[in-house]
Amino acid sequence: MNEKKLKVVHYLNQFFGQVGGEEKADIGFMVKSGPLGPGLILQKALGEKAELVATVICGDNHFSKNPQATAEEGIKLIEPYRPDLFFAGPAFAAGRYGVACGAICKAVSEKLGIPAITGMYEENPGVDLYRKYAFICKTGNSARNMTESIACMTRLASKLLSGEKEMVLVSRENLPKPEEYTYFSRIILRNEYTEKSAAKRSVDKLLAKMKGSTFESEVTLPRFEKVNPPPPLMDLRTSEIILISDGDWSQKGIQMD
Repeated sequence: MNEKKLKVVHYLNQFFGQVGGEEKADIGFMVKSGPLGPGLILQKALGEKAELVATVICGDNHFSKNPQATAEEGIKLIEPYRPDLFFAGPAFAAGRYGVACGAICKAVSEKLGIPAITGMYEENPGVDLYRKYAFICKTGNSARNMTESIACMTRLASKLLSGEKEMVLVSRENLPKPEEYTYFSRIILRNEYTEKSAAKRSVDKLLAKMKGSTFESEVTLPRFEKVNPPPPLMDLRTSEIILISDGDWSQKGIQMD
């Protein structure tokens, strides 16, 4: 008896969906059957156990205007396929694309209750916005790393679908360790069994820090990029000031006083 194949849906932007470049960034959703572009690599990585049944495409500009509402629109196109697994991107360092991948993965995970996986470079704004809601694999900053990035995403997917229980966790959840499966920590704290108490572990880490030895913190601290202040302006009357933004404020209802 043949094992039933898993059904997979893949999200791409207009560029990787082979619709066009920046001139097509305003297009709305479209759906194409089977794998397309990076989806061909994805299907190969998935092998015979899964079939990429549809590719959902949307322009970066269209999605970024209202990510939450647009993701809800995308769910209506994805749900009829009844997928077992969902992939988006990978987006690498592309900011608008990363936000779109994160938003649609969040919506799929919450509405359909299936694993939703994407991939991004660490500086992509989509990482901090959606790491709590989606599994985001770590990638390089460009599509040169496409094959490796998709391999990472499918490896994580295989683990999530395996049903294996994590015996260390008190909850016994099937939750892969971020460092083992190369995805960004979702910063969700869970209790696990350890040989040492919290007090003993804390003292050991403090002593290691005082000695200059290596140790691993159990708390993920936020990282803030250090930005050097610009030189002081001596006379505003002779200064030329430029405001630069990658968003269109005129369409966001923001009034500047």
